[in-house]
Amino acid sequence: MSTGEASFRLRPGFYSRPDFFVTDIVKGTTRTATGTRVCALTNDFLIGFRDALIYETGKSYRKVMKRCGRRWGEQFAKRFEKEIGNYLFKASLSELSAGTVHTYLAEAFNYHGYGLLKINLTYLEQGIIVAELAHSMMPSIVSSSDRPVDMLMAGFLGAIFSYLSGQDLDAIQTACPTQGAESSLFVIAASPWIAETETWLLKAPPHTVVAHETILKRMLGETLPGELTGSAPVEATS
Repeated sequence: MSTGEASFRLRPGFYSRPDFFVTDIVKGTTRTATGTRVCALTNDFLIGFRDALIYETGKSYRKVMKRCGRRWGEQFAKRFEKEIGNYLFKASLSELSAGTVHTYLAEAFNYHGYGLLKINLTYLEQGIIVAELAHSMMPSIVSSSDRPVDMLMAGFLGAIFSYLSGQDLDAIQTACPTQGAESSLFVIAASPWIAETETWLLKAPPHTVVAHETILKRMLGETLPGELTGSAPVEATS
C-alpha cells in the first residue's frame, strides 16, 4: 500500500453494485462477484458464540475472541486483495495509494454489514493509526459492559493492517458504545506496543473507563508511563 500519489482512478460503488452478491436459490448459496461464498450471521448466533466462549474459556474468552477476529481478518484481507487488487484494478494493493485502499476498505465494511469505518492517519509518522467504527456488530448487541466488548473487531483490524503494511500490527479498542461512546475507536500499532498497552490497562481500578485520549497520549509519550488519569467509574455489568 503506497502513501504516494495514486496512479489508479477510483471506481466507487464496487461493493454496492446490484450483482456483487449473487444468490443461487437452487444450490442455496450466495457468492460475491469474485466467486467467494458468503453467509449472514444473526445477532442470536453472535451472542451464542460469545456466551459459549465465556462458558468454555472463562476469563480467557477476550483473548480467544481476539484471536478469532485475527484469523477472520487474515482471510478477509486476502479476499480484499483479490476483489480490489486483482479483480478491479488488475494490480496488487501495494501499488495503490493508501487513500484508494482505505476508500474501498470502508466501502467493504459498509456493504458487508461490519459498520461505518473511518481511518485517521494523523499519527502515522509516530507509528499509530486510529480507526473509528460506527454501528459495529458486538457493541450493537451487547447492551452494556464495564469493559470494551469488540475484541473480535480489534483482532480483525490488526490482521487487515498487518496484511496491508507488511508489518506485525495489532489493535486495541479504546472507546466502546457499551461504555457511553458514540462509536468504537481502535488504536492500531506494532504488536508489542499494543500488548504493553493492554497490560497497562489491566492495572486500571475495577469498573473504570480509561479514556481514548488518555491511552493515545500515553502511547504518544505525552503522559508518564505509570499514569492512569482520565478514567471514570462505571457500573459493573456482566
